[in-house]
Amino acid sequence: MSSVVRQTPAFLRQLAHAPIRPCTCAFAASPALPSSRRPISSSSRQRIASTVQRAENANPSTLLTEHSIPDAGSVSRVHRLMRLGEQLSRAASEKNLMPARLRGSGVYERGQGAPHVEVAEGEELAPLPTTRRMGDSYVQMDLRFSQDESLHEQYVGGMSKVRMGRLMEDFDSLAGAAAYRYVLPDGADISEATKHGFYLVTAAVDRMDLLRPLLNADGTVPDLRLSSHVSYATSSSLEIFVRMSTIPPKGGESETILLGRFAMACRSAKGGKHSVPQLLVEGPEEEAIFQMGKEMRDGKKKRTLQSLTKTPPTAEEAAMLHEIFIGNAEIYDRKTATPKNVVWTSDTRINSATLMHPQERNVHNKIFGGYLMRIAYETAYSTACLFARSGVTFVSLDELQFAQPVEIGSLLLLDSKVTFSPMQGEHRSFHVAVEAATCDLYTGDKKITNVFHFTFAADKPLTRHVLPRSYRQAMQWLDAQRRRRVGIEVRKGYVQAP
Repeated sequence: MSSVVRQTPAFLRQLAHAPIRPCTCAFAASPALPSSRRPISSSSRQRIASTVQRAENANPSTLLTEHSIPDAGSVSRVHRLMRLGEQLSRAASEKNLMPARLRGSGVYERGQGAPHVEVAEGEELAPLPTTRRMGDSYVQMDLRFSQDESLHEQYVGGMSKVRMGRLMEDFDSLAGAAAYRYVLPDGADISEATKHGFYLVTAAVDRMDLLRPLLNADGTVPDLRLSSHVSYATSSSLEIFVRMSTIPPKGGESETILLGRFAMACRSAKGGKHSVPQLLVEGPEEEAIFQMGKEMRDGKKKRTLQSLTKTPPTAEEAAMLHEIFIGNAEIYDRKTATPKNVVWTSDTRINSATLMHPQERNVHNKIFGGYLMRIAYETAYSTACLFARSGVTFVSLDELQFAQPVEIGSLLLLDSKVTFSPMQGEHRSFHVAVEAATCDLYTGDKKITNVFHFTFAADKPLTRHVLPRSYRQAMQWLDAQRRRRVGIEVRKGYVQAP
C-alpha cells in the first residue's frame, strides 16, 4: 500500500473536523441563516462540480477498484442465462408453480423456536438426493393482472405504480422455493424439510436490477412472470437466479424486466452447515452460467475485503473529498446561507418504527426476509420522492447481507437517507441507504441487522444534491457513488448484445 493511501484516514479526519460543527449538530436541521451572509462563490462551486465530474468520468479501474465490471464474456453468459430461463419456463408444468406460502403455520406461542426433528436412537434421517440439475430447481409464479382484478388491486399502489416492494417479497419466497426444490427429493413438500434434518435461510441478496420500465408505454401493467432456479452451488450454499419478465403471447418472446441473484445457506437442524446436492452441469450454456456464479462469489469476497469499512479511500477519492470540504468551506463554517440546490445528508432522513408480529414469520419462526425487504423499500421510496420532489422509479438493489435474524416481538427501526446524488448536469439517478436495527422492548438493547442500498431515478432531472457533514457521512457518500457507478456498468452489461 502506498504512503499516500496509508495517510488518507488521518488527513481526511483533520479535513473533516476543521470546517464542520461538532457531531452532535450533524443530524439536526440547519437553522435559518441571515440573508446578509454572502453566497458561496461561483469559483468554489465550479471547482467542486469539475472535481466530481472528473470522478464521474474516471476510469472504473481507478475509481472503482473494489468492484468488478462485467466484460464481454460475462455479458454473453448473462444472455445465455436468460435464454435458459426462457427454455425452462416453456417446459414448466404445474409442479413448477411456486408454493402458496413460505411462512410459518399454526398458532404461534411466544418464544417458540424453529421446528426441530426428534430422531429415535439408531434411526436415520430421510435421505436426500446427491446430485441435481439446474432445471430440477425451476419455479415460476405468474401474475396475470389482465385476468384478475383482485390481483391488480394487491400489486398496484396509490401512485398507480406496481408495488416493487411487494414483488421483492415474492422474489424472496421464489428463491427459497427454488432452493428447497433443489435440495429435497422430487415431489417432496417444503414442510418435509425437517424430516431430512435441514433448513434453508436467505443469506444475501447479491443484486436486483431493473432493465426496462415496469409499466407499458400506455401506463398499463403487463402480465408478469417471476421465475427462479439454482445457477451455482457449493458444498452448503446455493446461488439462485431470479428473473421478472412479461408473459408472452402464445409462440411469442418474453421481455426481461428485472434480473437478480439470491444466496441461500443450508443449515443442519442440529446446528452448523448442512450439505446440498452436487450441481450437475450439462452443456456449454450451463457450464458458462456455473462459471459466472463462481466468479461472482469470488468477487463478493474481494469486495468485502476492500470495503470502505475495512480499507481507506483511494488517493483520487481522498482528493475529491478534499475539494468538497474545502470548496464548500463557506457553507460548512456557516458564513453563508446554504444554497437552494444543496441538501445535507442528515436533512433527508426518514425514521420509522414497526412492531414485528408473528403473522410475518417464516418457517423458522423469525421475521420473513421478504417482508423486511418490502418495508425497507417503501421507506426508501418515500425518502427518494421527498428528495427528488417528483415521482421516482426503482433502478437497483445492491448487495444485501442478512447478518442478523429479526425476532418476533422486537421493534424494527429503519433509518433511511439519501447518501449520494451527482452534483452537476441533468442527472436523475441517486442512492438511498436504509439501515435496519432491532430493539428489545424490555431491555432497550439495539443491534443493526442489515443495510439496504437502493438506486432510484427521478421522473425529472434533479435540482438538488446532497453534501455530507461528517467523516462517516463522507464515507457513505463515497460508498454510494461506487455502488451507483457499478450498477450503471452492470445494467449496461445486461442489456448489451453479446
